[in-house]
Amino acid sequence: MHLKSTVFKLQFLLFIFLFNSKVFCKEYPEIRELSYKNPLFQQYIQDVESSNKTFSSGKKVVPYFYTYTCTEKDTLQTVAARCCIPYDTIATVNSIQENSQNLNGKKLFLPTASGLFVSLEPETSIDFLLYSEYSEALKDNAEIYNVNGKDFAFFSGAKFSPADRTYFLVNGMKLPLEKSVLTSAFGMRVSPISGKWKFHNGIDMASPLGSAVFACKSGTVKSILQNDEIYGKCVVISHSNGMTSLYAHLGKITVEKNQVVSGGQKIGEVGLTGLTTGPHLHFEIKNNGKPENPQLYLKDYN
Repeated sequence: MHLKSTVFKLQFLLFIFLFNSKVFCKEYPEIRELSYKNPLFQQYIQDVESSNKTFSSGKKVVPYFYTYTCTEKDTLQTVAARCCIPYDTIATVNSIQENSQNLNGKKLFLPTASGLFVSLEPETSIDFLLYSEYSEALKDNAEIYNVNGKDFAFFSGAKFSPADRTYFLVNGMKLPLEKSVLTSAFGMRVSPISGKWKFHNGIDMASPLGSAVFACKSGTVKSILQNDEIYGKCVVISHSNGMTSLYAHLGKITVEKNQVVSGGQKIGEVGLTGLTTGPHLHFEIKNNGKPENPQLYLKDYN
């Protein structure tokens, strides 16, 4: 009995060693239920806590992975909360494109460390956005992990930027025009009015006079300008999480200040008011007062 007990203990210690040394990286432990009644889930939570302590001490964090198959009751937010891991960590390693994605039946890979997993072969819109943002960091010997056959660069402790977060959380943001042509992008440009090099806070979308202009998402009309020297007739809508959208050079405004509007609701029509050389909509997005590139949010306008 003593010999059998010793052999069992050695086998158990070997299993723990192999598991923690990531030899089993291709045979991911499968958590059947995100419940503390499940011993493997208990182990996962302990591993997450250990990784957090390692990160807090300034030491290198090495993530390894468990799996879990979602049920119809699971959402990204509930899984993240249950696992004590940020939703952006779980989303990036599983190539989840947006917050509202249906996860029922989806096999998730649950890392034991917080951070961003930037796909080296981007597929989704958020993949491409992160790949672009981290392009320089990817050149600096980033830690690469292969998860389920895909290579990711892991940035320990990193989180979604405000633009990433809004893009990910604001599902199905509507185009403010049904049909348009992008005539001027976000960023530095030569002003068509002054001819000087100047920063452009939004994008210009050419469309025929009188074309309907729609709210890009639900919110409250924060302000209305009727005769602004630059913007002409203009509507500003306040959305959640400190985000605002602006619609300028309108010929007609069909909403009122403090009115609650829905995404896709008509708020005005394309015009020629303010400083403009032709009929178009000047469209801006700001996060907590800081201009952001609207094309990052308009998923059908890239």
